[in-house]
Amino acid sequence: MNRYIYLLASTLFFFACSDNNSASSSENSETSEYQHVSIDKEKHRIVVDQDAHTEEFCTLYQGSFNWGEISYEADQGSDVTTYEIHGDTLVVFFYGNTDDPHYYLGGSTDKIYGTWKNINCSKYQDKTICQPQEERDFREQYDEFILTISENKFQEEVVYKPAYFKYDDYMNSVYIPNLYAALENDYTWPSIGMFGTLFSPEQTSYIKAIEKEHNINVLEQTKTAKKFKLEGKTYDVKITDIERDSLNYKVAISVKSGDKECTYEERQVNVTKKNCKDQTTEGLQDYDADRVFNEELAIKGTIVYTKGLDEFDKCINEISVYYGR
Repeated sequence: MNRYIYLLASTLFFFACSDNNSASSSENSETSEYQHVSIDKEKHRIVVDQDAHTEEFCTLYQGSFNWGEISYEADQGSDVTTYEIHGDTLVVFFYGNTDDPHYYLGGSTDKIYGTWKNINCSKYQDKTICQPQEERDFREQYDEFILTISENKFQEEVVYKPAYFKYDDYMNSVYIPNLYAALENDYTWPSIGMFGTLFSPEQTSYIKAIEKEHNINVLEQTKTAKKFKLEGKTYDVKITDIERDSLNYKVAISVKSGDKECTYEERQVNVTKKNCKDQTTEGLQDYDADRVFNEELAIKGTIVYTKGLDEFDKCINEISVYYGR
């Protein structure tokens, strides 16, 4: 029986409020006794060794969810990361991938152990491109990516701030310009139905600039509904149901033009020992029973359930501006 870690790419979120309304990693900063991090400052290498150990997960096997332990063999030195330090900036090449540098602030040449904050820079055609400081400051009101380096922990995690969970002006989120683009047939992927963008920080000025550039006439707008005209067609988008509790959420949306209405529902669950057995494969995002039914999947963090996603995407295409032309 094969074992795989499932959906780890979008998990490992943690959230804790402190008295000054910021987020703290204190609840998740414990070190792993089985993990050993060594740093070779001369060769600029970070090596992570792991002892044989067990970890607790919610497991999915042949359609059933159960909480249990998974055993791991010892792994000595196969996980090697390289790095550079320039002043107060740490550049990390995970797994030695020099084509994908990650940039951080927070330490110094003499102090690589500690926490480092991702500054959202990237490399393109041998040039380093960074997000403007004003945009960074704005984004960091809502979340930050923090890299922790210690003798027994080497991990990047996303820290959500209280403002992320309080934000509720969904018609000024990144979801709206994505919807505009889909209705203009500018792209077909990623799916307009994925709701991560709905909970983004407000993008009012960016959205207004797009509306001006594309001659989008906003007729009515609230935090959960918007009516607008695009290329002579009138659209109504509404959040018909929404519930949010930390990392758990449930959202239903409707996009209507004329007599055709597109609807979609999405639900995210932070999987714990308590609710593991309550989960189901019905609507489970990225789950392919034909391919992995006889494999044990280990779930850690959040999973997403969708209802009507394919139909919603098809419907959005059918009410788009240039459909059938």
